[in-house]
Amino acid sequence: MINFFKKTLCFSVLTAALLLTACNKAETKPTAPTPATPAAQVAPTGPQYTAADFKADGVVLIPGKNYKQVASPQPVQVPGKIEVIEFFWYGCPHCYRMESMTQAWEKTLGPDVNFIRVPAFWGKPMDEHQKIFYTLAALKKNAELDNKVFHAIHEEGAGLAKPDLISEFMAKNGIDKATWEAAYNSFGVNTDIIKANALFKAYGLDGVPNFVINGKYVAGPSMTGESPETLKVINKLIEKERGTKK
Repeated sequence: MINFFKKTLCFSVLTAALLLTACNKAETKPTAPTPATPAAQVAPTGPQYTAADFKADGVVLIPGKNYKQVASPQPVQVPGKIEVIEFFWYGCPHCYRMESMTQAWEKTLGPDVNFIRVPAFWGKPMDEHQKIFYTLAALKKNAELDNKVFHAIHEEGAGLAKPDLISEFMAKNGIDKATWEAAYNSFGVNTDIIKANALFKAYGLDGVPNFVINGKYVAGPSMTGESPETLKVINKLIEKERGTKK
């Protein structure tokens, strides 16, 4: 009986810890910022990573433990390539803490992998953050400014939840205000958001960050922690999909 209670307690503690590694639908506001770091330091928090940190050697895929099957598999966007979608939110602290390793991991992906980032939505101010992402995409500025958006929200306390404040932020970062606002309110950006919301719903997700591999599997830090282990599992699933093509 004592062993039973010990196991139950350990399971409860582990479950609580894992729940703390993802933002779910109960959360719609960014967490309070940590003490501000200098504005020039806009790289994601965390150490530097190399390809060796993401090698899948020794990883054993266990359904329900380090990945899940998608209940309703979806078609990939580029036929012939292995698709990995990261569903995220600029305001999610877990997404922010995963950002440095995700960026490093992305650089190690083979040419047969199509990596896509999709901003999720289940409540305000996530809709404005979606528009930020897709407007930056329309202007081809994600690579330049994604880190600055994360940094402003999590280190400087800038919620970036209102169009006028967002326009001001972008102007300070070198984007003409009229150009920004035209793209921000464009049909193309609104269409991208509709597609993103439909995709998030189709996969039946309830939190971020989550990675969907080839429309079939879901992996993320809620299962494996905010660590390279998550990317190792994703790489193992990519290997699994490569094997099905042979």
